[in-house]
Amino acid sequence: MFHVTETIDIAGPPDAVFAFLTDPARRPQWDHTVVSEQLLTPPPVAPGSRIRTRMSVMGREVEFEWRVTAFDAPREMAAESDSGTLPARMRFDLEATDTGCRVRSSLEAEPTGLLRFVEPIVEGTARSTLAEGLARAKRLIEEERSAGRT
Repeated sequence: MFHVTETIDIAGPPDAVFAFLTDPARRPQWDHTVVSEQLLTPPPVAPGSRIRTRMSVMGREVEFEWRVTAFDAPREMAAESDSGTLPARMRFDLEATDTGCRVRSSLEAEPTGLLRFVEPIVEGTARSTLAEGLARAKRLIEEERSAGRT
């Protein structure tokens, strides 16, 4: 099992940042591994909601179905998936700062099958993907904000 956590400060109000990060339709914009993400249950996202994510990871396309376990806008969202070869839990925690908000995102996963043998590679890939995604989200949110779209 591995656990990765990344933190980033974003110059935007917590409400707008939270809405951006937790909108399944926006995820492919900031996470380059996500091919598509869709809400499978009626909106809005809430505890118990189900989300399907199609990803391209390490040259393979995989699909996860997440169940939202916590949703308290604009402070926290958590979800877990026991589908596929990588059961995982993910979480976003936001806190207001003087210049916007601080986002802490974490992923805890337990590779199964053949993935167990390459767990350090999977962990490294997850860590870099998470860091890159948050940096991209920061850029997009701050660009939208400076253009007056949020």
